[in-house]
Amino acid sequence: MADARVLLGRPVARVINDSTSERAAEFQSKYNRSPLLAVLVSPDPASESYLKTIRLNAKKVTSEIREIPIRPDMGLTDLSAQIRSLNDDDTVDGILVQTPLPEGVKAEQVGRVLDRMKDVDGITPYQSGLLFRGAKHAMIPSTARAVIEILDYYRFGLEGLEVIVVGRSLVIGKPVGILALGRNATVTWCHSKTRGLPGLCKRAEILIAAIGRANMIDSKYVRPSATVIDVGINIDDKGELVGDVNANDIKSIATAYTPVPGGVGPVTTACLFDNLVNAAILRKSVRS
Repeated sequence: MADARVLLGRPVARVINDSTSERAAEFQSKYNRSPLLAVLVSPDPASESYLKTIRLNAKKVTSEIREIPIRPDMGLTDLSAQIRSLNDDDTVDGILVQTPLPEGVKAEQVGRVLDRMKDVDGITPYQSGLLFRGAKHAMIPSTARAVIEILDYYRFGLEGLEVIVVGRSLVIGKPVGILALGRNATVTWCHSKTRGLPGLCKRAEILIAAIGRANMIDSKYVRPSATVIDVGINIDDKGELVGDVNANDIKSIATAYTPVPGGVGPVTTACLFDNLVNAAILRKSVRS
């Protein structure tokens, strides 16, 4: 059997960025400023890698970013105060809070503080509710949306297929499963406590790995001819960026897979800025 097809993210990201750039330029012309994304920066190597792509992408799509560091000792009170300050800043169109968060602070707590109109990663209860209801104007979490954008671009349909998601986070695992369900897939969510996880994953026609463990998904988890989407961003013992999937081990079994880096990552960033421009335009339309 020939090696699996590699589903590169950059061609997908390019299509999204072209559209985003046009709308951002229109926004700039109309309001005499570029859309602005405030990033609360997590002191984590994988998050730093993502931040680098955010910086590069901002230049491609006529947008700006403002970086605010999250201190490791920052508690919920201080972090909430910082977020509320950005909520009140009319020059800020979107707010991204990177993870991992400081010890003791949960994403759900952050979501309750964040302005729903500036929530560009879909973590507020309001935006999560819209996604759950299938609302077209929901702000879809960027990584979850990126998975669907890749499958659409490479013409992998979801209807009737068995999709298994390994991971249940608020911004990736849960929403990507909801999106696949909306495409008439049969969806199963798994996690680190799932019994018989390798055997269960082997049922998947489309396997989405979002568990956050470097190279965990190997040939024991992959059904022959499956499509494997690797959402993981991890730093291994050698200091290298790797995914949740051991690509070398599964590429002779799967039909197609996304690499790390170069797969879901560029599309996630493109979706983030598309969400930012959508948020900027919507905020202005509500106030006019």
